[in-house]
Amino acid sequence: MNIEKISPKTIRQQIYDQLKKKIISATIPPGQVMTIQGLANEFGVSVMPVREALWQLESEKVIVIESNRRIFVNTLTRKEMEEALNLRLILESIAAERACDRMGDDDLSHLKQTVEMMERVFGETDKFFSLNIDFHFTIYSSADSPMLLGMIDALWARVGPYMAINWGEKGHHTSVIRFHRLMYEALSRRDKGKLKELLAEDLKVAAHTIIPLLQDGAPETRSAASKKKSVD
Repeated sequence: MNIEKISPKTIRQQIYDQLKKKIISATIPPGQVMTIQGLANEFGVSVMPVREALWQLESEKVIVIESNRRIFVNTLTRKEMEEALNLRLILESIAAERACDRMGDDDLSHLKQTVEMMERVFGETDKFFSLNIDFHFTIYSSADSPMLLGMIDALWARVGPYMAINWGEKGHHTSVIRFHRLMYEALSRRDKGKLKELLAEDLKVAAHTIIPLLQDGAPETRSAASKKKSVD
């Protein structure tokens, strides 16, 4: 799984951050089974900080820990993905609107550079998706609302794996770049209405790509199901 070794400082938080990042990017896909000892071996640490990080992820509904100690990345049904989209439209629109008033020149410049980098790594899905996350959270962080940012982050931890898995299959990178460039331009003009309109379109395109692949009785995508395995 190519996990970096952890330094002694803030071990639990580092494990939590790295696991969450790998879950959002679908390096650890929905439904994949893990074990505490297996993760501890991967990180090169004792089981305690791993267990604590997993408890935190469980409290956020990112993973499921069953009574038989089976641990796996949580999955979403079609209904849950639709609900997540509706919540994202509300929360991320609020954050974008706030960012319009608060974003500084440095962050605007960073957004422009991010879109340009996305164009350069067009065919590299992993890098492209990482830049997509960077673009969105640069905006949301500029809202200067930690509680709002935390709620958005929790939603991304649930929907992110499905986005990462299916982007490569559907190849809608072109529309993503277009939306992001136009969102950058709307932010530069401080045009809240246009920014919110573009953001809503961006979120809907991503969700509507994924939702048809989900079923209430079998929430994993075809790609996720094919990758399911145990980390022991």
